[in-house]
Amino acid sequence: MRKALLTITAVGLLVQAHAFAQNQDPDTTTYRLTGTRIAFGQDVRIERDEEVTDAAIVVGGNLEVNGRVRDGVVVVGGNLHLTATADIRGDIVLVGGTLTRDPGAQLSGGINYVSFGEWSRRNFGFWPTVRFGEVGRWLSLAGTLARISVLGVLMVGMLLVARAPIARVGRAALAEPLRAFIIGFAAEVFFVPFLIAASIGLAITIIGIPFVAILVPIAIVIAVFAFVLGFTALACRLGEWVEDRLGWQPGNAFVATAIGFFILLTPTLLARFVDVASIGAAPLTLVLVTIGLTIEFIAWTMGVGAAIITGLGRWYTVPPPITAQPIEPAAGATAF
Repeated sequence: MRKALLTITAVGLLVQAHAFAQNQDPDTTTYRLTGTRIAFGQDVRIERDEEVTDAAIVVGGNLEVNGRVRDGVVVVGGNLHLTATADIRGDIVLVGGTLTRDPGAQLSGGINYVSFGEWSRRNFGFWPTVRFGEVGRWLSLAGTLARISVLGVLMVGMLLVARAPIARVGRAALAEPLRAFIIGFAAEVFFVPFLIAASIGLAITIIGIPFVAILVPIAIVIAVFAFVLGFTALACRLGEWVEDRLGWQPGNAFVATAIGFFILLTPTLLARFVDVASIGAAPLTLVLVTIGLTIEFIAWTMGVGAAIITGLGRWYTVPPPITAQPIEPAAGATAF
């Protein structure tokens, strides 16, 4: 009898142990604790055995959560993936990306989603680039329009205060375009190294340190003046050339400059409008942007080179042609 009671008790204990074991989660995990996870421009993965004690914040990258996050998740410019073992004990803030939630993922907070269209991220070496989908195209157009507007205002001011220097620089660019381009390219390449070397040289002399604070802003102002002067002169000469080919009567410098300005910047501006108008026109946009940037680079470089050749438009490098006048016979002279 005693043996039977012991057997029944043992069987009962085994049944209870089996039931208890089945009620337990077989996938028990010992978490390793980490603090706040913050990343910029890179993807982040929270492992299965990792517990983030604060928030996980990722800007410009994707976040994959396999473990536990105690204080919410913020993802800006990337996608969020919650795997089956994820446990988020807080709110999710997702700006511009998409949320993928596998079956079994636990979330105790809410989801706050802010969308700017489809985001994509491209990495060029170590530098991340985040493109804001539909908004990005409008931002590119707005930036181009702002740049063109500022340049137009500067060119109008240049025409008002430096009409004669503009004419001299334009003639120099037309007379020696290759020389102007080479000199302008050399100036673009060596301007910053020369400015740094001059600043270091002045700083070494101790007494020249105050002049560094004067040299740098003056050099930058002169460089900007030379660039705007050269670009304005080249646009003006281009407009005059178009007027001459179309047989128009020579107008004023403002009209000619406006024509040249429109010709030089049309490809870049057209590329931005095409990019906004059609998502599938990326190849055409790339071609137009390449053409526009090439034209602008040549114009800026040749213009600043011509400005340097003429000493910012203070003198002519090529004298105007001299027209030979016929010699009239003196009164009373006998012609043979």
